[in-house]
Amino acid sequence: MSDFSIEDFEETIKKELDRFVKSSRPTSDSNSPYPTTSKRSPAPRARKTTTPLKGLRVTLGVKQRRLALEEPFTVQTDSISKVEARIQAEKAARKAGWKIISHVIDWNDTERDPDARH
Repeated sequence: MSDFSIEDFEETIKKELDRFVKSSRPTSDSNSPYPTTSKRSPAPRARKTTTPLKGLRVTLGVKQRRLALEEPFTVQTDSISKVEARIQAEKAARKAGWKIISHVIDWNDTERDPDARH
């Protein structure tokens, strides 16, 4: 075959591998066999908008006392589920200080105008 022995082949491959590793590794102070990774800047994120792109606008009937007149309380939720949207709206009403939450007056989809009724 050829006069090239397995030992010569291994030695040549090791030299080429070492040369490749040295050329591809950035110069650093550490003696680590692995290249150091530079910290990348975070990927750009979408800006937060004031209104969600999907979800239901829920209008609840709320009051401060039992015999008081009911007032509408409208919340834009980010859920498309009516159950989840109602729960989110009730939490928002309680957080806003309303004591009695009676029922859902209206469901408005975000695609419709806020005052559009069906």
